[in-house]
Amino acid sequence: MKRFVAPGLVVLAGLVFVVVTLVQNLFTVGDDFEEMIDDFRPILTDESIAGLRADLGGLEAVAVEFQTQVAPAMAQQLGMTPEAFGRFVQTEFPAVASGLALLPEAGPTFAGLIDLLDQQQDNFRGADEIPTKDLPAQTVPWGFTVIGVLAIVLGVYLFLRPSRVGAILAVLLGLLIVVGSFVFSLPGKSAAADDLNEALEPVYSVETVEGAKAALDVMGAMSREMAGAMLPALALQLGMGPEELGGFLAEGFPATAQGLQTLPAALGRFHGLVDTFDANLDNYDTLQPVKFTPIIWIFIIGGIVVVLAGALGLFWRDEEEAPTASMHPDA
Repeated sequence: MKRFVAPGLVVLAGLVFVVVTLVQNLFTVGDDFEEMIDDFRPILTDESIAGLRADLGGLEAVAVEFQTQVAPAMAQQLGMTPEAFGRFVQTEFPAVASGLALLPEAGPTFAGLIDLLDQQQDNFRGADEIPTKDLPAQTVPWGFTVIGVLAIVLGVYLFLRPSRVGAILAVLLGLLIVVGSFVFSLPGKSAAADDLNEALEPVYSVETVEGAKAALDVMGAMSREMAGAMLPALALQLGMGPEELGGFLAEGFPATAQGLQTLPAALGRFHGLVDTFDANLDNYDTLQPVKFTPIIWIFIIGGIVVVLAGALGLFWRDEEEAPTASMHPDA
């Protein structure tokens, strides 16, 4: 009976490694995880997040300044009441009116997304280093599979040819699994990846992405119509040329003047952010059901089992050899 225990435990551990890899679809998960991490790496930096905050702040400043200062000033210049000017903008420049109406809702939504990305930078860095900073995530399923196959082969060898060498190899393989997991900080990195996936779940949906795209389209139309149609038309009614209008805005309404220059690029960066989420919807659907932390601990526990199996093989072999030695005291 003892002959079956140590080899059986080693084979069982190897089978678990291979089965978990296949059942959890880790080869596909590894590819999708790597693709998503690569896409988000340029976004989840201090510089990128600070830039997005500045872009959003500029957009909100334009909206606030236009509604509280530019519109009243233009209404006064045109001899209109603020209410009449508002109806004029809605009729003649509907894209501007729609964008200004949407921003109080869209602004906090995008601010929340930026805050979320900022809060998840540490988790992202941990996930980005699975298994190490220089090795791709696909190394993990291949490592599980190769080590699982080695364990199965070693267990069969221990059964067919019980030996001290085989038992020592089992101990070394188990130690490699356990020690390697902690040397590469796999428990912590896997927990970071799980936390990151969980945090992104509320915003990672088709509805959220499509809603963000629609909001950006509305604000883009607002920016284009404000710069290309509304302000030139108002300047004409006020008897101003393009340069005079630019000077008028720069002197009295700096946020609007600057925004007209920077909004297209800022909205382009937000489109890039939303497009990154959109391009990775399928990848996230693959990753979302998978919990990395339990998988890593199964690997570690399996390594401990292999160590114990090798130690049992050594102990029982020593027990078998001791009586044999006592029968030949003169040897």
